[in-house]
Amino acid sequence: MQFKILNEQEKALYSNQIIEILTLSDKDFVPPLSSRTGTLQKDLKSVKSSSSGVFNYYSQMNSQKILCVIENGLVLGFVSYIEDFVNEVITAEKTPNIYVSTLLLRVEARGQNLTYKMYDYLFNNLYQNRNIFTRTWSTNISHLKILQKFEFEELLRKKDDRGAGIDTVYFCKMRT
Repeated sequence: MQFKILNEQEKALYSNQIIEILTLSDKDFVPPLSSRTGTLQKDLKSVKSSSSGVFNYYSQMNSQKILCVIENGLVLGFVSYIEDFVNEVITAEKTPNIYVSTLLLRVEARGQNLTYKMYDYLFNNLYQNRNIFTRTWSTNISHLKILQKFEFEELLRKKDDRGAGIDTVYFCKMRT
């Protein structure tokens, strides 16, 4: 098993596998990836199904850095992220940083502690001296548990942002 930040050629080489993982896990996300315009979409409540499926999401994700876990040529999972990201929640004062936009594993690779290993590699091998940000939804229990293990703190909660009883929650781990 290897951890690899994909260059442009490798992104093209592994794109079908990444799109397959996104497609198979589409409805695991709130809202589904296929109804989003991309990884940085702000309005997550009034999304509508799209005929282009996950391709809009993938297109934006593919412009970001992608760290993959690969075994025998098979992508087991990936993390897409942006360096020195700034928006209305993550201000310029919080740079240098990375913003984790997507983290996903093949269904058959789940339960093997790979999410933890990808985060650990990203944070402790590649970006030891950067603040780290991500967002998720309030009912994404498995991701919330991982963030808790890494001692992330809640930065902002947008109540009912993804529908009734489903908040968007921004998290940070300040290291600079």
